[in-house]
Amino acid sequence: MRYYLEADTIIMNARVFTMDDLQPRAEAIAIKDGNIAYVGSEEEAFSWKGENTQIVDVNGKTVLPGFIESHTHPVEYGLNLLKLDCRPNETPSIGAILKKVKEKADRLPEGEWIRGWGWDDSRMTEKRNPTRWDLDKVAPNHPVILERTCKHMAVCNSKALEISGVSENTSSPDGGHIECEKGTGKLTGLVQEKAQGMIAVPQYKVKDIIKGMKLAQKDFAKWGITTVHEMGTQANYFRAYQEMDMNKDLQVRIRPWFWAIDQNGFQGYFDEVLALGIQSGLGDDMIKVQGMKFMLDGSVGGKTAAVEMPYENEENRGILYDNADHFSPFVKQALEAGLRVAIHGIGERAIEVAITAFERASTSVDIKKMRNRIEHCGLPTHDHLRRMKNLELIAASSIGFVYYLGDSYLKNLGEERVKRVYPHRYFKEYNIVAPGNSDLPVTGGNPWTGIYAAVNRKTISGQVLDETQNITIHDAIKAYTADAAYSSGEEHLIGVIRPSAKADIIVVSENPYEIDVENLIDINVEYTFLNGKLIYNQ
Repeated sequence: MRYYLEADTIIMNARVFTMDDLQPRAEAIAIKDGNIAYVGSEEEAFSWKGENTQIVDVNGKTVLPGFIESHTHPVEYGLNLLKLDCRPNETPSIGAILKKVKEKADRLPEGEWIRGWGWDDSRMTEKRNPTRWDLDKVAPNHPVILERTCKHMAVCNSKALEISGVSENTSSPDGGHIECEKGTGKLTGLVQEKAQGMIAVPQYKVKDIIKGMKLAQKDFAKWGITTVHEMGTQANYFRAYQEMDMNKDLQVRIRPWFWAIDQNGFQGYFDEVLALGIQSGLGDDMIKVQGMKFMLDGSVGGKTAAVEMPYENEENRGILYDNADHFSPFVKQALEAGLRVAIHGIGERAIEVAITAFERASTSVDIKKMRNRIEHCGLPTHDHLRRMKNLELIAASSIGFVYYLGDSYLKNLGEERVKRVYPHRYFKEYNIVAPGNSDLPVTGGNPWTGIYAAVNRKTISGQVLDETQNITIHDAIKAYTADAAYSSGEEHLIGVIRPSAKADIIVVSENPYEIDVENLIDINVEYTFLNGKLIYNQ
């Protein structure tokens, strides 16, 4: 019995799945000063009860560690909540998009930018991209830019192109593409990959970022997400996070990866971060620097991922941003400076360059314990998996894409290749840690969609992609908890329910281990605790 310490909160009458192999199940949890003080029987937990202890009876519901989203763009998501919502469920056709743009144009003074996000040609009625001519019809006097759901391309109207100085005479940048109409050579308004950086969209201010983040973190709490990896950190993002933290407004843990090189409209901070001597691990429990983020290719949905064989029914093999000889020195320099490296690589050609860069760096730096990552890691070969394991690389798998984007993957890759997309069964066989993610706002941020996809390999339309890469419910939940915590070297602090860990805890509506796997996607979060404090109550 403990008479000298009393818990702040005791969670009781619970079915606790701890994600801790030493103690997988429990009945109750005692929380003290934001940390977990005790996990185990209800009787023992009540030895921590004092006069001021809050008792939370969850009526036999399932309790899990707070989810960790290992690859997101929280600021982008927050800012998107301030933009026109052009996701297919909101705008299922180009006509519906144009209606929204016109309504916005009618309210804004001429010359002000109209921004939107989320359109997906594969899920819209017309099955094509919007064009500048479409947008010109409803907003000829406002510059307009609408980002595709994958964030790897955007469509602009004529006014936006004019302001940006982009014309038929403008050459596409290396690693990017300005689309022209076949036959006429006229700009369609579509800009892909690095060409997006040519559009002169005004930068958001810190106050705008904070406004968006306050909206975004409400959704994180509703989804049970208590930690997010920010995979495109800009200077103003970092400042906004710090201001929110200092003002006690931050309600999700932030794990920033600094954007390394100027690309896709994002400023690179490679030289600045190295010059300041910043290393991975700088920060505290709420904001902790992770390292540098690089990009090597695009997306499968937009057919810009650098695949080995052409996309179905065409000669296009995507866009590879860089080659190993030019790219490898950047990776080596970052690693030598004590910065972990995360490299966006979806197609085989991009993954090959990423692994080669790590292999070359490993000749002078011991990288095996650093937990470096390949982001998305969409189409690794068996040779890639073998080499990844040899270097102890982490596959930050965008398994959420299978649900939201799987139909376009099947169309663009074909039945055979799709059997090894985000291959969680192979990751497990090779003993490669593979945290799951959504790449929010590229897809929806609810982790249960990623867990559902990992278990069922089924798309939003109900199409089963394959029966090769399915994993168990337990392994799928681990991908969003313990495995994600491992990816940042915090497996003893977050993503697990054990004494001395942070009290980031969720209570969910159903026991995922007992319900039909088809119903995983319908599970709701009823309570979310961050540092032992209730931040969401359904």
